[in-house]
Amino acid sequence: MAVQNGISPEQRARIEANRQKALERLQQRRGGDAGASQPSNSSAAAQASFQNRHKDAPGSAAPSRVIPPLPRTELTPEQKKRIQQNRERALALQKERQRQYRDATAESDIGSFKTERERKKVKLEQQYQPPSIRKQDYIEYDFSTMKDSKGGFLEDSEKNGLKGVEEEPESLQQWKERQKKEHLVKDLAPPLDLANAPKCFECGSLEIDPNLYSNFREVRVCRRCQKEKQDKYSLLTKTECKEDYLLTDPELQDTGLLPRIEKPNPHGFSRMQLFLRFQVEEFAWKKWGSPEGLDKEWERREAMRLQRREKRYQDKLKEMRKKTRAEEYTRKLRNGMSLGERHVHSWSEPISAGGNIVRRRCIDCGIETEEVMI
Repeated sequence: MAVQNGISPEQRARIEANRQKALERLQQRRGGDAGASQPSNSSAAAQASFQNRHKDAPGSAAPSRVIPPLPRTELTPEQKKRIQQNRERALALQKERQRQYRDATAESDIGSFKTERERKKVKLEQQYQPPSIRKQDYIEYDFSTMKDSKGGFLEDSEKNGLKGVEEEPESLQQWKERQKKEHLVKDLAPPLDLANAPKCFECGSLEIDPNLYSNFREVRVCRRCQKEKQDKYSLLTKTECKEDYLLTDPELQDTGLLPRIEKPNPHGFSRMQLFLRFQVEEFAWKKWGSPEGLDKEWERREAMRLQRREKRYQDKLKEMRKKTRAEEYTRKLRNGMSLGERHVHSWSEPISAGGNIVRRRCIDCGIETEEVMI
């Protein structure tokens, strides 16, 4: 087997076969349409240049090779039909994509967009449509006859079965207390018998004050006399009665002795008790005998108060002296002095006390002595 240029004939044949296959594949890629029957000019020129290059190459003894033209490829009718269908489908998809893009960018108004909540609301409205109201089904309630059922819970009051608080009977004492709390004083009805009608103590007028008449044992006084004589018909608080007239709490709590009215206290939570001045004075004169007896009792209590105050002061002073003496003993011990050290008096100058008697006083301890001069 002869070998030319280091390549055997078998290798050269295999290379030529591979070249032919590569050229066929290249022709199929470039001329794949139905009317491609001849190789293109570029492929022919490439083939010619390749042949010339191998022919003119020095030392090449191989004969020149001619590449035959590629066979003409014909498409079957089924392939042409499939290609046409794929083209039409691709064009339809492209048109649909362009149309969707135009619909998304056609309207630029902000008001034209709908939020997700609005879309859900519209969807719900479309799903459910409430029925129209019929006039014959409308019920009119009479609120004047309706009662509060407390929401099904049991009521606190069980005095009168199932009746409410406003329907339960109340005692006379409860009614009086409620009247005092409300303080609703109305004008009295005009008298039928003018001769026996209640009249004012001071001026004899028929227009008496209903507040004093109903709350303070039928005190008959008109409003004009009440304003003119404040020293008699004014109202006193409980504190003033205790401090000025020396009355006790049990006496003021007894409504049989001293009637009173109660009002809200602007300075605290407890209610304010008000008494009529001349009634309080009558009871105080009866208790202490006279205004002079009240003054004597007040002076006696004031003196006792001062005595107690003086006693407290003396007790505190005595306690302070004890502490001072204890501090003096402690100071002496600190200075090394003995507690039993004898005291030496330091007498002052003698002072004549009349006759032959003179007096002297120790400056340190304050002891006094009297001496007779012979």
